[in-house]
Amino acid sequence: MKRLVVLGLLLLPGLAQARTVAIFNGPGTCQGCPQTVAALFRAAGDRVVYVDQHTLGAKTLGKVQVYVQPGGSDDIDETLDVLRPAQVAALRRFVAQGGHYLGICAGAYLAAQYSDKAAGRRAFGLVDIDELHAETADPAPSLLAIRWGATPRMVYNQSGPHLYRQPPAGARVLARYSATQRIAALSARFGRGQVLLIGPHLEADSSWYQEDGLSQQYGLNQDLFRQVIRTLK
Repeated sequence: MKRLVVLGLLLLPGLAQARTVAIFNGPGTCQGCPQTVAALFRAAGDRVVYVDQHTLGAKTLGKVQVYVQPGGSDDIDETLDVLRPAQVAALRRFVAQGGHYLGICAGAYLAAQYSDKAAGRRAFGLVDIDELHAETADPAPSLLAIRWGATPRMVYNQSGPHLYRQPPAGARVLARYSATQRIAALSARFGRGQVLLIGPHLEADSSWYQEDGLSQQYGLNQDLFRQVIRTLK
């Protein structure tokens, strides 16, 4: 068997080097959302660090390869209200210089240019979309049909955004909501970095379904989330 020795570590051929993933768990994140995402990254062999409004900045981001803005409340301004402009600028530089941004539900909303365009309230501005809106009018948790590539799925949704029907220039559509054909997930570039946005909660485990009284007859979608993790290279 071939072996590579790098800095005193034994590496097997094909074994990817572990990444460090920063997950925001400050104001505006939903209970259990950062932890559920963290468990899946750790299962993939990655290191996870949590950041919040006190620790998010250029120094922290300089030590990670992936930044995750997980699901949150129905008011994304709860996150924007606690972040200084310099922190948002540091996040934008991190992605522009080659970092990866994964935005799930609220994290996808935050990647748009505005949280409220009419009020002139700026968001992270990582994709060329002015403002995002919920796919469904009912904010209660529900199952929605999507097509991930060619694969039909029923996914956990709670006020998840749609990303319109036409993607921004250069973006790649990963999934569409079956009922409306609006975009449920896409991958785009920001500078040298990657922005991956997902409306529904592919990471949801069985406890989410049980707590919200949703049927598990269609199975979970964590396998799709693991696919997402592998694309953040």
